[in-house]
Amino acid sequence: MKDHKRLTLKGIAQQLGISVATLDRVLNNRGNVKPETYRKVMEKLEELEYTPNKSARFLSRGTEISFAIVFPEHPDYFWTQIERGIRLAYEELRDYGLRIEIFKSESYDTEKQRQIVQEIVDSGAYDALALSPNDSQQMEDPIDQAIDKGMAVCTFNNDAPLSKRLFYVGCDYRIAGRLAADMLCKLIGKGGRAGLITSDASSLPSATTFQMQQKITGFREVIAEQGNIEMAPPLKLKHEEYDHPDHFGEYFRQVDGIYVTSAKLHVIARHLEEAGLGGTVALIGHDMTEDIYQDLDRGTVTATICQDPVNQGYLAVKTLFNHTASGEKVNLRENISKLELVTRENARYYI
Repeated sequence: MKDHKRLTLKGIAQQLGISVATLDRVLNNRGNVKPETYRKVMEKLEELEYTPNKSARFLSRGTEISFAIVFPEHPDYFWTQIERGIRLAYEELRDYGLRIEIFKSESYDTEKQRQIVQEIVDSGAYDALALSPNDSQQMEDPIDQAIDKGMAVCTFNNDAPLSKRLFYVGCDYRIAGRLAADMLCKLIGKGGRAGLITSDASSLPSATTFQMQQKITGFREVIAEQGNIEMAPPLKLKHEEYDHPDHFGEYFRQVDGIYVTSAKLHVIARHLEEAGLGGTVALIGHDMTEDIYQDLDRGTVTATICQDPVNQGYLAVKTLFNHTASGEKVNLRENISKLELVTRENARYYI
């Protein structure tokens, strides 16, 4: 992608050797322009990779459109990929007047995130908000306030489906849980015992988030449908308990396979390996990091589910811009990203 300086109506007119008024007539299809001038303008716009119908009113008015984007800072490996997608969309759209400001909420602190969003809404400085809510229910009121004030709001990665948000970009976590259960059942076979490790409701991130609830629901659905797989009681852990091996030994010995709903797949893999059960107990979780790649290579992690985070960040910004800038109708209230099951054999394509 070419890296242009910010396009302005005056700058393009100067390059073409025509008046700003003439360029404005071409951009807005007002007529009274010589065919040769029109051709020259369109050739220059094509050279600059500029699409008039999307950005003419921003260039002609010299205005910007401002987005506030709010998401957690952890796990860093995941949000770095989301941010890469946001940056890709920004590079594509910045010449059309887009300005982006990113706000990261610390350590999944729901109250801190709510405060950040409230300040954004109250400031009146932004045209739109893209939000990954730490807690779906807690963020419904700020989202609704933003919508009522005329801001365009979307959610991504984690949803707040009962709010007035315009659309959601991210995976279907219920289907993610079902995919994990389907794979685990095939691995452990009839008569096997499936385990589930998740975060306690008082932990951060909380097991009460919409995302976590949906994963567990989908997982339980498939286990129940199988009828020949027993499900062990879930192991629910506070954030700080994940690092203590003594919480896992007995649970590991009770199950033939484990699904990890939180961003702790590598931590569980390490404990499983230290317990001498790496490769013996099937282990499935989410996302890809260098550590998880190594776990897959050693056979400690059996499979991981990836959810295309770069595209999530890109689509959230692109769709929100198309709606805010040109009034393009949002046709999908849920833009679901693809889920991909990654094993040792295809892991190299995801790192």
